[in-house]
Amino acid sequence: MTSQPSGSPVPRRSLTRRLLATLAAGALAVGMAVPASAAAAATPTPSPSASASPATIAAAPAGNGVLRAGEALSVVVTVTAGSSDTSVAPLVLSLGRTPLGDDASLDRWLGGDTSGAGVQQVAIGSMDAASSGSQATTTLSVAATDPALAGLAAGVYPLLVTTGSLTATSVVVIPADGAPATPIALVVPITAAPMTRGLLTANELAELTAVDGALSAQLDAVDGTTATLAIDPAIPAAIRVLGSAAPPTAVSWLQRLLQLPNDRFALQFGDSDVAAQLRAGLSAPLEPTSLLGYMAAADFTQPAPAVSAVSTPDPSPSSTPGQPSYPSLSTLLDIGTATSGVYWPVTGSAGADTVAALGALGTAEQPSHVLVPSSSVIGGARQAAASVGGVSTPVYDAEVSRALAAAAGQNDTTSRSASLAAAQGYLFVARATTGGQPVLAVLDRGTDRSRVSLRATLGLATSAPGFAASTLREVSSLPASEISLGAPTVDAARVTDIADLVGDEQTIDRFATILDQPELLTGRERAEVLQVTSSSWTGDAARQAVADHRAATNTTLDSVGILSSDFRLVSSSAPLRPWVRNDLPWPVTVVLAVRTNDARLRVQERTTVDAQASANTRVEVPVEARIANGEVSVDFQLYSPTGEPVGAPQAVDVEVRAEWESIGLIVIILLIVGFLTLGVVRTVARRRRTRADEQSGAADPDDDAPVDGIGAKDPDADGRSPAEDADHDLDPPTPAQNPTEQETHP
Repeated sequence: MTSQPSGSPVPRRSLTRRLLATLAAGALAVGMAVPASAAAAATPTPSPSASASPATIAAAPAGNGVLRAGEALSVVVTVTAGSSDTSVAPLVLSLGRTPLGDDASLDRWLGGDTSGAGVQQVAIGSMDAASSGSQATTTLSVAATDPALAGLAAGVYPLLVTTGSLTATSVVVIPADGAPATPIALVVPITAAPMTRGLLTANELAELTAVDGALSAQLDAVDGTTATLAIDPAIPAAIRVLGSAAPPTAVSWLQRLLQLPNDRFALQFGDSDVAAQLRAGLSAPLEPTSLLGYMAAADFTQPAPAVSAVSTPDPSPSSTPGQPSYPSLSTLLDIGTATSGVYWPVTGSAGADTVAALGALGTAEQPSHVLVPSSSVIGGARQAAASVGGVSTPVYDAEVSRALAAAAGQNDTTSRSASLAAAQGYLFVARATTGGQPVLAVLDRGTDRSRVSLRATLGLATSAPGFAASTLREVSSLPASEISLGAPTVDAARVTDIADLVGDEQTIDRFATILDQPELLTGRERAEVLQVTSSSWTGDAARQAVADHRAATNTTLDSVGILSSDFRLVSSSAPLRPWVRNDLPWPVTVVLAVRTNDARLRVQERTTVDAQASANTRVEVPVEARIANGEVSVDFQLYSPTGEPVGAPQAVDVEVRAEWESIGLIVIILLIVGFLTLGVVRTVARRRRTRADEQSGAADPDDDAPVDGIGAKDPDADGRSPAEDADHDLDPPTPAQNPTEQETHP
């Protein structure tokens, strides 16, 4: 049972609903004031919006069904109205005088088959009418001096409560006092609800280990009992990987778990389905490989309370000051002093082949123990100490365990007490059947169990009359009887799913070679596979969990790839520049392979790329374009350093225009050389002419040799041509000009 987090708003009904509720309450008050005859004549009309659901009745004898000599019989009866108001007829309590002697008759009676049971009325009562969706409870009693209770020998007696068409069956157990106590051992799982992630998050741990959390309820229930704990090691690991960031309530919960004196053993990580794994072709159950990917360096740089507060049988070596010191895998999974080699397959899933395979994993010093239900044993043998082919197979009573699980899952007091009375009945039959041999029971996996229900259920096993508390270790150490197991229940879809998951994991293992520490990814994948194959996943939910995980695996495999588009090369030395996309939270090292089958383009075939985490990294691939034009197809493919393909291949088109560059360069060079040559020639000629003029002093007036390439000039003149001189003679002198300074022309 969970409550809303602190600070959560209280849900409020809408105004319309509150008005309707007020009117309904007023109508109910008026109806209760009507005489009984009128109320009986009235026919309630169900609300058109209410779903059709029938009324139910539950009956539970006081004392969890145990009735000793000289005690009065009290039976609590609860009627729950369905979709309409329930007008309860007189209640009739009947009790049988002939005990139910075996599981079959007990099953039929508790299943509602009342035919052939000789019961007689011992009490009658009445109950107020129950409005739609509400409950009405009353108690029927039979005095201790009533002749109906006199002379009842030890046994399990049928009990029946009827009202109108409603019936409820239960049992009363008359214990056999004075007989030697029968040892009883109870196995209780310490597990969380199934999930698809590898480990619980900090927020989930804080909620589960809070005072009203589900994990706290489990420890409250087993505290002070001799129950053997079957602990999912993924829970302590989820706390320890958080280091100094672990919620204080989770650290306290783990300390409390380790300090409990109860015997214990470790379930598979995530309570994975061990029988289905073996049936999928594995030689041994899967185990976690690394949880490094869940740890942050900052949480382990300083001494972490979450690590130092727990037992560390295999502490990690001290690291350099300021550097993180991570706990080892065995430290993370530690559950305290535990019995090794204990396996608890899903009820009914283990056959002789499963037992043999698990037995082969044990040693002479630490043999394997495989828990199997009595329903799997041929002949229905119920003795706890048993073996199959020499492998220890403690047998737990399937009927007692089923009744205990039903009681633990009931939040309604009357229904829970009825299940506990049924468990008392099965315990009595088991004790009589085994002849006083130890009885083993399990509280099978389940979720949403309240603290009250768990505590009441475990209290029954420790206080059942005629029984003495024992442990699984003590039961397993007794001389074993050889038994035979029937055909197991095989979930073919689960087996196929596990085979597919194992194949996906192998692909992830190859893909992870792009990391410097592949265990960062492979460890997460293994943890998630184990969680997805948890024994608590069943039916369509199990199929969906596997489908979701496989989709996430495909996303991981596609997290590293190539981003590129078509290129145009106008230079023979310009590189190709694709991107490497890395969506992983860690840097990766990949090799970019480039291939082309066209001689016009020569590429560097392999380029090593160090891609940053959660980023796109630009890559430059050297190319050499030859003198040719056209479209060239280039294939890109990423590989891990070990040669494993990474991501999907990609092909791009490269437009080669290498000869345009060559021709253009040649033309430009020729033009530049031509202009430079022409300029040099003109400059040299001018300087030579200037030096010659300076050496001769004056030129011959008839010398018409070209000087500047324009025409002949008179050396005695002012450098103008005859035409310019003629024009100059026609121009009048400038007024500001001194006449004496004017030149005289002939």
